[in-house]
Amino acid sequence: MPGWIDRLRFQMARYRWMRAYYKEQHLELTLPGCVLRDRNGATVGYLEELRLHQGRLFLRGWTLASGLRIRLGDTQILRRPNEERHDVASVLGCDSSVGFRASLPFDHGPLVLELEQGDHSLVIKHDMKVAKIARRAERKLMLWFWRDLLPLLPMIAKGLFRNDADLPRRVKVALRLGQREAHGAFLNPAFLTGSDTAEPATVLPERITIIMPVYNALDLLPEALGRVVSNSDRPFRLVVIEDDSSDPRVRPWLREWIDEHRSDHPIDLVENDRNLGFIGSVNRGLELTDADRGPVVLLNSDAMVPKGWLSRLVAPLTDPSVASATPLSNDAEIFTAPIICARNELVTGQGDVMDAALFERIDGRAPVVEAPTGVGFCMAIQREWLRRVGSFDAIFGRGYGEEVDWCRRASVLGGRHVAVSRLFVEHRGGASFGPEKLALIQQNNAIISSRYPGYDQMVQDFIRDDPLVTPRLVAALAWAESLSGVDQIPIFIGHSMGGGAENYLQDRVRAEKVSVVLRFGGACRCRIELDTPHGRMTANTDDLEFVLRLFTPITKRRIIYSCAVGDPDLAGLPEFLLRLSSRTKLEVLFHDYLPLSPSYTLLGRDGIYRGVPDPENDDPAHRYKRPDGTVVTLAEWRADWGRVIASAERLRTFSTASKEIVLAAYPEATGRVMVTPHKLLQSIPALPRPRNAERVVVAVLGAIGPQKGAAVLSALSRTLKEHSGIGLVLIGRIAPGYPLSGDVPVHGAYAIEDIPHLAARYKVTHWLIPSIWPETFSYTVHECLATGLPTLAFDLGAQGDAVSRAKNGILLAGPREGQNPDELAGAVYNALRAAKGEQIQTGLHNADRPERFGDA
Repeated sequence: MPGWIDRLRFQMARYRWMRAYYKEQHLELTLPGCVLRDRNGATVGYLEELRLHQGRLFLRGWTLASGLRIRLGDTQILRRPNEERHDVASVLGCDSSVGFRASLPFDHGPLVLELEQGDHSLVIKHDMKVAKIARRAERKLMLWFWRDLLPLLPMIAKGLFRNDADLPRRVKVALRLGQREAHGAFLNPAFLTGSDTAEPATVLPERITIIMPVYNALDLLPEALGRVVSNSDRPFRLVVIEDDSSDPRVRPWLREWIDEHRSDHPIDLVENDRNLGFIGSVNRGLELTDADRGPVVLLNSDAMVPKGWLSRLVAPLTDPSVASATPLSNDAEIFTAPIICARNELVTGQGDVMDAALFERIDGRAPVVEAPTGVGFCMAIQREWLRRVGSFDAIFGRGYGEEVDWCRRASVLGGRHVAVSRLFVEHRGGASFGPEKLALIQQNNAIISSRYPGYDQMVQDFIRDDPLVTPRLVAALAWAESLSGVDQIPIFIGHSMGGGAENYLQDRVRAEKVSVVLRFGGACRCRIELDTPHGRMTANTDDLEFVLRLFTPITKRRIIYSCAVGDPDLAGLPEFLLRLSSRTKLEVLFHDYLPLSPSYTLLGRDGIYRGVPDPENDDPAHRYKRPDGTVVTLAEWRADWGRVIASAERLRTFSTASKEIVLAAYPEATGRVMVTPHKLLQSIPALPRPRNAERVVVAVLGAIGPQKGAAVLSALSRTLKEHSGIGLVLIGRIAPGYPLSGDVPVHGAYAIEDIPHLAARYKVTHWLIPSIWPETFSYTVHECLATGLPTLAFDLGAQGDAVSRAKNGILLAGPREGQNPDELAGAVYNALRAAKGEQIQTGLHNADRPERFGDA
């Protein structure tokens, strides 16, 4: 019975922690702003936005003052207005650089704004009404919590019954707690070429009509027309409509070119007496070719078609319900690759490379992708649908949006608009429009919105779900390989849990022109993030075999294993890494010790670190149970990861202590292990000790889980509750099941720039790193040491290394066999008492190197 009671208490503590964490993550308050008035009542600014989220207050507004000092509690920051606010300038006739933004750690009490105005200042106190707004928001948030939690109860009950180790991750993902959600579409393996690559039998039309309006752009015409002639694989009739170009060279050149090619293909030149614009020219071409049979292709004069393009473009039109078909391109709105709706200017040859990749890798029987519209730069239209719907509406003037209008009219009659996922046509980007394009877009979008109120939402839904994400990613990877100056495409293996490893990973990503992150342990098995200068593309899949099929053909790939903790089948990772890195280079980073043991912190079942475990170690913490129930011993684990270590070109650790631990498990890696300490994410100023401090206050930074010393911190809170003169504060949060006794403030989430402010608020005199595993590197330790305040840590791993070298470090003896959290907390307490001067022990402070506390 007592065992059941303890387990029930633990689950109740976990529930309370989860509820508090949900509130911390999702509570966002929009607070009232205020007008900033001077002593005469004149408006000199406006605090437009006040938002409280995850323990920080975010402000946005504008002011005519030269400077703005913002005070909240003990925190004070200065802002100089420097954001462009043309809306304010147009009304007041002032300089446009009057906007400001700021954020600071939240504290209860009034927000004080001090405006600098010449030789005097103006102080404004603003009541944000936080308490009233928070009470209302928290009630609503608890309803949302139960709304999200109740559907999970069957999964939670089953997971608890089966002792499912992956249950906490799945619950966090479902509740959106600190995990990366599955933003981005899901990849579809049916797109990739399978064993049967033959295209479905289709009866293509005997002849296709191509209508190309031309206005100027003489520099593009030779290539555009030359590609139509040389790359079209079906009989065609080309109708070129010269739209009274302002460049007098265009019409003579077209006459000469057509005379040269008319004997090989039926090509007509139509010369407009006056400029009709794109729509007028297209409509004239449609009228002239009305008697033709077969589909019509609208083709811009800046569209560069690849080999074999025509048969692929019109193939979907063999389905009588399909009204239009549009290929992928570098500038075609929802059909754009690599990044949807983000124009990407290509260099010579890149479009052909991307098209070849799609033709080779996308299956001829790939799923049909319907879209809300086609894009008229290169769009095939079925003749029957032209007769049913009619021509383009002249209300759209010189062009842009007319194809959307036509497609929506066809949809009303049952017509479908599809993407040609095996074809990529380069678009040189609106060369015929010039500077008028933006004005045309704004004007014609307003017409589309008024005619089709649901269209914008259809487009947003398409972007969100992105049914073209698989061919888009294939095209994107081909584009990345074709980039000049890019010798390798780094593919990072990362996790979804944030922390120091993620900070390092993002630094590496930012340093690359293009890179890929395969992220494990989130809402899906693998989240793919392709970072480019044009933005980030994301896609999700639960199929690692499909990931291998996507990436192993990339010849420039280089694999960097960062950390994949959180994956539901960790024992399968070595084989995946070996296959992914076949015939390329592999680098392994040690952000934890997963390659050494399933217990990636190297802690035993009882939470004690006993050094690097021997392969024959039978501690359950060093065995792994796969999803199918297979148990992997530590010897098997070490053998599988040993193959990865042996194949790696480079092994990188982030502290000397970590290197020694890795080599203890894999001595054969001697000579290949590099030590590269991290740098602080941002500088932290040295802090003065609080003057006239009445007591020692020790603060702990971060999210404190079991391996981070949650049991020690809980025990320390009990010890300090019985003694006055020493305070404890947690700037972060603690795992469930580890209650903090007494009146211990728990601040919650914080940002690095908040550390000096929070240290002042809580009158911090010392920092404590309670971690009980040998960390590979600890940002938190270095952040604490940078403040100059005394910092305590156990003699373990990277944290012990850093503290032992620092003049403000206080090194505590590492946990010993059988030592419980209360004894470790006692060692911390004795060190703090010594710092307070109440107990002086031998070896207290050494000016150059701190000694260890807690030795027998």
